[in-house]
Amino acid sequence: MFINMFIKGGAFCLGNVKDWFARVEMQLRGSSHVHVPLWVDKAPKYKGKNMDEKTISEIIEFCDKYITTRFPSREEDAELHDIIKDVQTHSRNHSKSRLKFHKTTCRFDFPSAISRRTLISLPYLVENEAKVERVKIAKKTLRDMNIELNELEKEKILNWTNFDSLLAKHG
Repeated sequence: MFINMFIKGGAFCLGNVKDWFARVEMQLRGSSHVHVPLWVDKAPKYKGKNMDEKTISEIIEFCDKYITTRFPSREEDAELHDIIKDVQTHSRNHSKSRLKFHKTTCRFDFPSAISRRTLISLPYLVENEAKVERVKIAKKTLRDMNIELNELEKEKILNWTNFDSLLAKHG
């Protein structure tokens, strides 16, 4: 229905969709979800690692205009809070047991690292021993932060204060 109405039917807020591809995946519990990359007229183009700052800014602005995530508190919007908690959040059954017994994080790296702003991540080129060591330290810090985020996420109490505290602690 979404594809027929919004993509093929032209009622799409992003603009004219030139091309698209849909891949339907079935979850273990039987429900489906769809991955749909879209090629949209007049959207800024990703050009790889050699992009200039203007293009990067245009892509980020485009993404921020159409994509958002928000998890309201129960007090703010109880119904939306419950829907997101029950239907939209990643299942932690597997990662809970791994974290408890093996002190490792979820194989999908959930909860994902969070940021106050949209970023385009590019590979970090390691050119010398000092950078190799810096990358090792950064990976360990991110792993430690992810374990703490996992603990907070189990209770669905993640907020910006948690994130700021983790940055201050591990900064």
